[in-house]
Amino acid sequence: MKRISIQFIVGRSFASEESMKRSLLLFILLYIWLINGCRSLATPELSTPAFTATLQAATPTPLAMTATFTPRPTAIATPDIAVTVIAISEPRIYSSHLSPDGKWRAEVVIYDCVAVGDVDEIAYEQLRLIQVDSGVEKIADSQLQYCGGLGAFGLAGLFWSSNSRYFYYTNAREGAPDGCGYWERPIIRLDVSNLELKRLGGGSRSPDGTKLATWWGQELVIWDINEGEIARISAMALDAETGTIAWAPDSRALVYVQFASYCPLSGKSYVVRLDLLALEQTLLLESEAPTFGNATWAVLNELTLFDENGKEWRYYFTTQELRPVP
Repeated sequence: MKRISIQFIVGRSFASEESMKRSLLLFILLYIWLINGCRSLATPELSTPAFTATLQAATPTPLAMTATFTPRPTAIATPDIAVTVIAISEPRIYSSHLSPDGKWRAEVVIYDCVAVGDVDEIAYEQLRLIQVDSGVEKIADSQLQYCGGLGAFGLAGLFWSSNSRYFYYTNAREGAPDGCGYWERPIIRLDVSNLELKRLGGGSRSPDGTKLATWWGQELVIWDINEGEIARISAMALDAETGTIAWAPDSRALVYVQFASYCPLSGKSYVVRLDLLALEQTLLLESEAPTFGNATWAVLNELTLFDENGKEWRYYFTTQELRPVP
């Protein structure tokens, strides 16, 4: 309003000199008064403390809303089953495995079956890795189990690598998968440096304890227990099922068996030798009558085979002869 008034006074017409003098004096007085008035009004608009006080006064409102929203009933309605089993079941150590250098201890701990809810009985197992000098404990793997069910289950330690970097174990200690087919317990490798788990497939360890041979689909994978994967070789008969792996007594070679069907054991079977140094495969036998489904290699120059009826046979490497055992 004051600015509008000033513009209005300045814009008027004056009829006489006297009236102009009075008007000019009045204008000067009004101008001085308006300058002083504007300065006093402008100060509160630029005042920082007034603006800060407004923000602080508004702060409690969202905090009150958050406090009201936090306690949601769904957090109580969906408890963690493993935590429940731990709370009501006493743990027991199933097995303990000290590393060769004495720095690590791997333990399988079992929380036995307890009722959770109205009908289910649940068990829980842990693979714990413990640093011996500090006592620091970490959960490397775990398994929740529905008691009374079918299938393979249970954690179990197998062995340490000689350099103490890897711990090997299985998650199928007991039982077997549902259905029919050739199956080996899976082997899992724990890297203690970073808790990384690597699933290696099912297979067997060499007699000298330095290597593993496992099936991963239709590939035969050779592992150095201290270092890692050495090689992958495709199975010789890609349209046949894979079966037993039998190591040579000197750990320099192995034999594996394939067959057309395991349920029942029937059809064409294959017995293949793999030289570990050259990584070369040789077909030793191809037979449909009998069908071979299992093999053991205890004597360096002799291979023991078992057919669909459980009958025992001998294969002689030097003469390449196959003979039934009387």
